[in-house]
Amino acid sequence: MKQFKDVLSFRFLQAGLTDWLLKDTITEFKALGVQEIIVLPSDLRRVKQLLAGSEIQVGCVVDFPLAQGTIAKKAFEIGRSFMDGADFLEVWLPATLLAEEEQVADLEEFMETSRSLALSGGEIRWAINTAFMNELAKIQVAQHLKAWNWPSITLGQTLSVSEALHDVSIFALDGGSQLRIQVNVAGTEGDQQPLAALLQAGAAKIGLPFTESTVLLTE
Repeated sequence: MKQFKDVLSFRFLQAGLTDWLLKDTITEFKALGVQEIIVLPSDLRRVKQLLAGSEIQVGCVVDFPLAQGTIAKKAFEIGRSFMDGADFLEVWLPATLLAEEEQVADLEEFMETSRSLALSGGEIRWAINTAFMNELAKIQVAQHLKAWNWPSITLGQTLSVSEALHDVSIFALDGGSQLRIQVNVAGTEGDQQPLAALLQAGAAKIGLPFTESTVLLTE
């Protein structure tokens, strides 16, 4: 499955990862040609150190997994993560901030703030946990993103393949042609077909547990 390596984003989001596991996995990633990984804020500096001289892009989650922080808190964490060396960020938002009309003003304010932070720091990817959203809310969020001409969205934290396919289809249909969709799945057990199906449905990038890297990239 080496042909998929450009669209795979491997996720180090388990709390309490040991340093030896990080070192061993990063060494393996360099050999496999992994393009990007995403980590917790607590691991960001160490991972950047381990990847010194490598072209692997390192992202960091913000306000993960609950997305309950204030906009001010998110903005602070965005700035801090970029200062710590993140190449891109996955900023988690509560679904209500995107779906409820009374929250639109707050979201637009945050959008403008994040645009300026992205210009000075790096790419910012908004993320929402679609597992807790109904169909109407997903459609409303996608339509908002289209209206604002927002370039990217990350869907779910550990979706099943069937859930991921469903959500990608909704956002590809209602989110506009400018929208670049990443979807995070629980895993594919080394099966090539789900990856191809997700890309065909409209996903531009697929987030997977880092433990799948060897299976997927050595076949």
